[in-house]
Amino acid sequence: MAESDEQDLQDIRLEEMTRGAKRPVKAITIARQRQIRRLGLMLANPDCDRETYLQVIHDFGLHEQPDLYQKLLSLWRQKRGDR
Repeated sequence: MAESDEQDLQDIRLEEMTRGAKRPVKAITIARQRQIRRLGLMLANPDCDRETYLQVIHDFGLHEQPDLYQKLLSLWRQKRGDR
């Protein structure tokens, strides 16, 4: 089973277990948390290049949010410089 399928199944199980129980409104969805975690891991990975990082930002649709996009680029520059 693919990693994303496994994560989807895990999310469904989590939702089913909490069905009917009151829970606080989450400010960040599970998918968004994964995106942030993946970008953080990419920053920490010395083998990750700038083009791959920018492609992942684009794939997540984060390039459509100018403030967030600029923040992500500044994090890259702080961590890696302009390379």
